[in-house]
Amino acid sequence: MKKLLLICMVLISMTAFAANKNKPREYYLTQVYHCSTTAQLEAVDAYLKNNYLPHLHQFGIANVGVFEPINNDTAKDKTIMVWIPLLSLSQLDQLDQAKEGIDPMMSNTLLTLSKTNETLPYTRVETMISKSFKFQGQFEKKTSFPKSPDNIYEFRSYESADEALFLKKVHMFNEGKEIELFNTLNFNALFYSKVIAGSRMPNLIYITRFSNLADREAHWKSFVDAAAWKQMSTLPEYLNTVSKADIILMRAKPYSDL
Repeated sequence: MKKLLLICMVLISMTAFAANKNKPREYYLTQVYHCSTTAQLEAVDAYLKNNYLPHLHQFGIANVGVFEPINNDTAKDKTIMVWIPLLSLSQLDQLDQAKEGIDPMMSNTLLTLSKTNETLPYTRVETMISKSFKFQGQFEKKTSFPKSPDNIYEFRSYESADEALFLKKVHMFNEGKEIELFNTLNFNALFYSKVIAGSRMPNLIYITRFSNLADREAHWKSFVDAAAWKQMSTLPEYLNTVSKADIILMRAKPYSDL
């Protein structure tokens, strides 16, 4: 009975996976606010909650993710990540036009984040525009576990030494069936995408989700131990395709849509 249930679950997952490949591909705007002090972090936090997210919601963007690294308290570079799904790049242009329409000589809560004591409101904002992978053209909001403050959002960034190696790594996720393996092992990926404009190029980014830290460790052990991973990771065409990998474990802010 258990074996039959497992087979059914795999078949359902494969059907959903195949259908998802044919959906229109999305674009994602990822913004990282870098702060050097807790006061800056709190100011950005309040701005995002009270001004920026309501502004995005007015444009019909309802699934904005706002995340904070789990080690933010002790980190020298304190960050908040905002992840914005876009149906097309025209939505990005609409957001830009809305800002252009604001008179910069007048006070506006959407644009102004300056502190009253004239210190910098944040160090800088890092921005990336990415396009979803063709084998997961749309983001997945739902998870297989309930929403909780313990949930972990794992952001990964893979850079490659050149475009050829980068495209091989992207191929590994798509045709090489790495996404399929993530789905089979229930990694609850929010999205996979290739960066088309950003400070790090060539580059791909994605976020997987777990119920807690222990669940995260268990899932990655199952991934590393999987026969499919051992097979694909040793294929000559996929060797040395990643020159730099960044891993950030995060939790969603209470006001995040995700």
